[in-house]
Amino acid sequence: MSAKPFDLIVFDMDGTLVDSMGCLADWLHRAVKAHCPSSVTPVTITKAFGPKEEKIIEQFVPKDLVKECLNAYYDLYEREHDRVYVYPGINELLRQVQARGIPMALCTGKSRRAVEISLDILGWESLFEIIITGDDTVRFKPDPEGLNLILGKAKASRGRTIFIGDAAADTGAARNAGIISGCVQWGAPELMPTENAHPDYLFATPQAVVDILSGASL
Repeated sequence: MSAKPFDLIVFDMDGTLVDSMGCLADWLHRAVKAHCPSSVTPVTITKAFGPKEEKIIEQFVPKDLVKECLNAYYDLYEREHDRVYVYPGINELLRQVQARGIPMALCTGKSRRAVEISLDILGWESLFEIIITGDDTVRFKPDPEGLNLILGKAKASRGRTIFIGDAAADTGAARNAGIISGCVQWGAPELMPTENAHPDYLFATPQAVVDILSGASL
């Protein structure tokens, strides 16, 4: 019997590994605000989160302006990336997972360009064996398409794969893919699962995930 609790750990990114929801909404808003009604605010943008950035922008500006706004967003994303905050304990968690030889994957709705910018700046470019972004899927979480793509590439059983995220959509995607769900409690409160979501694990801190890897129980 394997001493490892999981054969594969899949992470969501925004709200799970990094505190970025506020700046993402701000950057998207600044990218589109000249072309949409003043009633559109960062809060409005946040409510549209789920699909990749291009699809979010399409909800607020005419089609012929989407590319211009998307480029403006990426410019802000890269220039102001120091606003993206790695949650305390996350780097140690990733180090512990890597030290135990457990493969890691990333499943996020954001675009591959944004993911690559972040991974490069954060020094995480070699951590994840499989990366599935919003550019790789047609449907977004809680649809399990992204997780199924990862499972199709990974040498891991569904029963020993966990998806760790912060939102109700993440818990739903894990359930729909037939894998273990882990919900973090340090992310964006407005996106966290309701009491009816019933994730398999609730993690109050990154250390709680490390504890599971060390054989502790919750």
